[in-house]
Amino acid sequence: MEEKNPEGEGVKATGSWATIAAELRNAIDAGRHAPGSRLPSERALSEQFGVSRVTMRRAIAQLEGEGLLRIARGSGAYVRADMPVRFKLGNKVRFSKNLTATDANLTRKIFSAKEVPATADIAARLNLQPGETVLEMCVVAYADALPVSVVMRSCSAERFPGLTEKFATTSSFTAALKGYGVADYWRRSTDITARMPTETEARLLQQSRLTPVLAYAGEDIDADGTVISCQIGCFASERVVVTI
Repeated sequence: MEEKNPEGEGVKATGSWATIAAELRNAIDAGRHAPGSRLPSERALSEQFGVSRVTMRRAIAQLEGEGLLRIARGSGAYVRADMPVRFKLGNKVRFSKNLTATDANLTRKIFSAKEVPATADIAARLNLQPGETVLEMCVVAYADALPVSVVMRSCSAERFPGLTEKFATTSSFTAALKGYGVADYWRRSTDITARMPTETEARLLQQSRLTPVLAYAGEDIDADGTVISCQIGCFASERVVVTI
């Protein structure tokens, strides 16, 4: 079989677009391409299957039409995340209780942690003086291998020394905070807006910068009403449903 490439030259294809689409569909169904993950590039897939990019483009278009893929211009083809993760917004925000997903294992990972001088905005949220040292932890939440949220969690480095290590040991901020005398805490407020992701957020969420995120900002307080942390982050809008 011979077809024409974009330059009008004849190219030999070793498989039809329908055959390629079927193989990709089977790979998605078998979980070899996880929900929300990006497929290899069009060029890489063409080389893998031994077909022209014209054939591969048509196969991908077929799966997009079936609702299996989402095409992000300038980024690539992504497997659609069929199962949204639900986040229940209330005055108590706990990862294990507020974030739920049927048949998915929810985990968190600290992507980075560092002590930095507080900016004017962070200092105001934490009731600190600008320039005071704060601990910034970038935390990514996953539903299985699929990232669903990215948040920068900031707190006083003086009040919570070693918090990163305690969280790594317990996998729970609630448990880690008890080591500092914080028996319980509440969410004082949460603001949610829609915006486009930053380059870092898009990379960590494994999504296109052209897809909006649900951005949020909030502060947590202890039993005395003292702010213990602020969180500024975002949810992948196509993967998370916020319930109030």
